[in-house]
Amino acid sequence: MQWAFILVICIIAISVIVIAMVRTRLKNKSKELAEKLNHISAYSEKSNYEQARERLSALNEGAFIDIPSDLNNGFYGRVISATQEKDFINHYKVHFQEAYSLLKKLEAFNITPSETISKFINDFGRINKLVKQHNDGVITFLLDTHRDFFDHCLKYPLDKQQRRSIVSEEDNCLVVSSAGSGKTSSIVGKVKYLTEIKGIAPERILLISYTNKAAAELTERMATNGLKGYTFHKLAIDIIGKTTGTKPSICDNTDSLFVDIYHKLLDKSSFKKSIVEYFIDYQTNEADWEQRKNERREQLSGLKNVQLKAMFPDMDGRAIYVRSEQEQKICFALSSLGVKFRYEEPYEHQLADEMHSQYRPDFSIYFKQGGVTKRIYLEHFGVDEHGLVPAWFAKDKGITYEEANQKYNDGITWKKTAHEKFGTQLLVTSSADFHYSDIRDKLRKLLAEAGVPIQEKTDEELYDLVLPKGSKQEKAFIRLVVTFVTLVKSSCKSVKEVLKQAKNADDERSVFIIKNIFQPVYERYINALSDSNQIDFTDAILQATEICRTSHPVEYDYIIVDEFQDISVDRYNFLKVLREGNPPAKLYCVGDDWQSIYRFSGSDMALFNQFPEYFGTTEINKIETTYRFGEPLVSLSSNFIQRNKAQIQKNIHSFSSEMRTELEFYAYDRRDYCNTIGQLVASIPSDKSIFLLGRYSFDDYYLSFMYQSIKEGNRFYYVIGGRKIEFLTVHKSKGLEADYVILLQCNKDTYGFPSQVSDDPVLNYVLTKSDQFPYGEERRLFYVAITRAKVKTLVLYDKRFPSVFVDEFLHPEKVSEESYVKHPNANKRWTRSADQFLLKLHNEGKSVKYIANKMGRSQTSIVMRLNKLNK
Repeated sequence: MQWAFILVICIIAISVIVIAMVRTRLKNKSKELAEKLNHISAYSEKSNYEQARERLSALNEGAFIDIPSDLNNGFYGRVISATQEKDFINHYKVHFQEAYSLLKKLEAFNITPSETISKFINDFGRINKLVKQHNDGVITFLLDTHRDFFDHCLKYPLDKQQRRSIVSEEDNCLVVSSAGSGKTSSIVGKVKYLTEIKGIAPERILLISYTNKAAAELTERMATNGLKGYTFHKLAIDIIGKTTGTKPSICDNTDSLFVDIYHKLLDKSSFKKSIVEYFIDYQTNEADWEQRKNERREQLSGLKNVQLKAMFPDMDGRAIYVRSEQEQKICFALSSLGVKFRYEEPYEHQLADEMHSQYRPDFSIYFKQGGVTKRIYLEHFGVDEHGLVPAWFAKDKGITYEEANQKYNDGITWKKTAHEKFGTQLLVTSSADFHYSDIRDKLRKLLAEAGVPIQEKTDEELYDLVLPKGSKQEKAFIRLVVTFVTLVKSSCKSVKEVLKQAKNADDERSVFIIKNIFQPVYERYINALSDSNQIDFTDAILQATEICRTSHPVEYDYIIVDEFQDISVDRYNFLKVLREGNPPAKLYCVGDDWQSIYRFSGSDMALFNQFPEYFGTTEINKIETTYRFGEPLVSLSSNFIQRNKAQIQKNIHSFSSEMRTELEFYAYDRRDYCNTIGQLVASIPSDKSIFLLGRYSFDDYYLSFMYQSIKEGNRFYYVIGGRKIEFLTVHKSKGLEADYVILLQCNKDTYGFPSQVSDDPVLNYVLTKSDQFPYGEERRLFYVAITRAKVKTLVLYDKRFPSVFVDEFLHPEKVSEESYVKHPNANKRWTRSADQFLLKLHNEGKSVKYIANKMGRSQTSIVMRLNKLNK
């Protein structure tokens, strides 16, 4: 026990001695560190040699005071950028880590750290806050010091938000503008500030806009020697010429080249055959593509669709609307085989009874035999090789799958029995035939066995029927091909990449179109440019980007970009390499995401809305004062566009509370449409300017019959009431303004506003991702349209079927999610024939969903109409 006691005493004594020694050592280390911290070299942005010399001088003189003092001395009168802030933090980071590590040890031994160490650690933790305080102070100072400059650098004083964006010195500054907010003035003010106040040489500033006109206007407004506004394309061409010694030859009529390539490819039977096959097997009813794609993924044996129009009319020249894609293909096959037929014509014998309405076979085929006209029948049954119906048959009728099979097969038996009873000839195809045989071969065989004469059309004849040369249909198809090729290039993808995407998605349709139609055109286009030693504008950007990446022939201090919401992937990559330098050029980008309306030209809104993710730390400034229009249009248009939460939120206000700009919705009767416009024009004072705006270039169709038109250069006018009034598409009106704007034909229709024309699904592989809000881009386009006016915007709509956008303003209580579904006949007046057709389908036991799809109306509309008719 005594030894144990002595051992414990010894251990305690040794521990006390060790602790005392550690404490003494820690206190010495604390003193050493405090001394070291007092002699840290001050932060400097100078060269390594200069920094080393100053560091040695600082060590000898003990010049370091503390981090706040160093920050203020190092950046006196200057805004600190994110990069500089990071460098400043890194300058002290090693010392902080050493001090913090020691602090933890001191705390463990209950030793109070020196004031120097505590202050250093505390100051280091506050660097971000110190930088913000410093920057706020400097910006306030700069704005105050240069108040006179900002008051007089333009013809009118710049507003507070414009001034704040101009003095920004962040590496990346995004200026989020709004309609009529003076973004051009902000750009001019920025350049003048850089050259006149900061002394930046004009040739060290790069100014980029999107059109030659805008670039020229900016250059003119700057009136600064050595400074020139560029478009991305012009800059790219200049860089290529300067670097290679040869200015590239630009193909300035690519549309004509594409048409020529397309028509030459038609000489190849395989290409022509592929186009015919596209229209036979792959052309789709756009509005219902997603539905069919999902059904295809589920591997259903038949695809039920809505209002599918057959490619060619029946034997009487009437358009045919069928119930499924398979029936649509049968129609095409019959027409291509030269067979005369009618669709769902009543059976020649009366079969209607209390259980059945009159029998209407799918196809009635007519031909002459021995001078006598014969009629035989073709039924297409939607069953597989086992006689089973697709799963959606049951789902659509709200019954079990077993009941659906039983009901459908009972119908097949009833039809076959009828033909046996009356001795009429019945030919049969099924969904299984589409899986295990070529339907045209199958029909050819069936018809030949039945004695039906066949006059089969060649692929050339079929092509001429589907796409007559020079027709609108052919032009539209060539435009689809051109759009795809253009977007492939601007998205910086290859056709092989896109094809691989489609294959990975199991998208048989897109694979076929890309491989057999788009790719041949693309390859010939590339070769044609190469053979003629020419490039297109996208090539210019891609080549200039590669040159800048490897040799850096140009270097700037500042890059200013106008209309940044229209940035595309190829331009983004170009911009990234243009700014590379030591240090990198600062970016000042101005744009309005509310006016992003060029997705079909490759613009990617994500590059704007998620700017920091692509460019790094960014200072975002908003300019929210509009100088064009006032209330109530300001609030109405802002509320409208901000329903889409993907848009950047802004608080737009007019520069004057007294300024008034009205938004009026004007219903018209179709018969009085032109007179209505004439009356509206007559009501507008003669000294006020007017724009007629259309969603489409043909929205002035009816006006052309009543009013004289005049074309002056690229501008188009109508003479209405003795006044010359310009007609523009909304796209072309962007950036322009007038006192009054008359927006034409805002109706709910395929070519209404919003447009219900769907993109071909194959373009999804090359188009940038759209926001998911209903009619997102159409909403932005409508916003552009209504914000061109200074005094009043007049929105014209057919009172029978107003656009959903019109309803949002006038009857918001009526608008629901279903309002945005594409119902081509929505809001059209119910006629007697429409009522009879509705009752016929209802009496045949068709589901509400089927009837809605068939009639192009919403399910709600169908239910309400049935209730009214059955009262």
